[in-house]
Amino acid sequence: MRTIRLGIAGFGRIVELTHLPLLGKMDEFSICGIFDVTPQRRALAEKRGLAAYDRLEELLASDAEAILIATPPGSHYSIAAEALKSGKHVLIEKPVTLRAAEAIELKKLAAERGKHVTVFHNKRFDDDLRLVREVMDGGKLGPIQFVERRCHQFGSGASFGVQSFHPGWRNETAYGGGALMDWGVHLVDQLLQLKLGRWQSIEASAHRLRWKRGDAEDCALARIVLDNGILLSMDIHFGSHAQNPLWIVGGELGTLQVTGGNEATIHLAGKSAIPVEPQSAVGTYRRDLDGVKRIYSSFARKLAGEGQLEVTLDEAIDGLRVLDAIRLAAENKKEVRYGDPVRGASVGI
Repeated sequence: MRTIRLGIAGFGRIVELTHLPLLGKMDEFSICGIFDVTPQRRALAEKRGLAAYDRLEELLASDAEAILIATPPGSHYSIAAEALKSGKHVLIEKPVTLRAAEAIELKKLAAERGKHVTVFHNKRFDDDLRLVREVMDGGKLGPIQFVERRCHQFGSGASFGVQSFHPGWRNETAYGGGALMDWGVHLVDQLLQLKLGRWQSIEASAHRLRWKRGDAEDCALARIVLDNGILLSMDIHFGSHAQNPLWIVGGELGTLQVTGGNEATIHLAGKSAIPVEPQSAVGTYRRDLDGVKRIYSSFARKLAGEGQLEVTLDEAIDGLRVLDAIRLAAENKKEVRYGDPVRGASVGI
């Protein structure tokens, strides 16, 4: 398989700590340049032996075949659109864009230019989701009645940002910060991967904690009713020090609870909790990179005409439609039903 020349837009922590270490071990890619708006990050890139550009146009004028977009989400659409217009394939950190309508426009552009787009929804390959699927497929829970997915942590992750840019951007809506665009994207994608039915209605709420760290929401709750009556729930909270179950999955026969460290138990009526041993291997070093590698590898195979993408743009659009509806329901404090128009969307959700 030939080597793909990859340009990178945005040289933040996620590139430095996740993408670069992985790409350094993959023969399918070679990095040909980096665009970043901060002199300090460009200097670091050059120190790593990489060409650095202070203008996106310079990177797009290079011989890069594909562009990895790893800037704050608020700029994903504009950079991806320019990359596609310049004849580049595109890989985008989640979320692909802030609204479904923008991602739909990227899909049109990609089709017009004959280019491929994928998105780093790598949490769909995590051990906790794999374990949930194994238990559900095993039938011990019986017909599924509800699924709850939670993410509780303290802080938005703003401390992860590089100091030379704007470390607090994860708390600001203009940059695409907030609980929904940070973790909601992953949780919605995981829930959709269970393929339990089509969503029918959504109720949601969002809240900023009184510490007032920016204008983005610190907490988000959503209840998603499927067309078959199954209830999906999503709970994100950036103000909690306490460990919270990652998953609670209820069926007619039993309930599965998955906590941190992928410890899981099944609870049956009148019986003690039953520990669950995952069938697949868990806990390998930097296993979080496994999903990222799968996305890169499938992208390389797709460009070689040898396979399908692990994450398609259509899947990312489906997730954003749900997030658009969650945001609308939270803003209007009312239920949103499938097909209702959403502000900023070119089509109904």
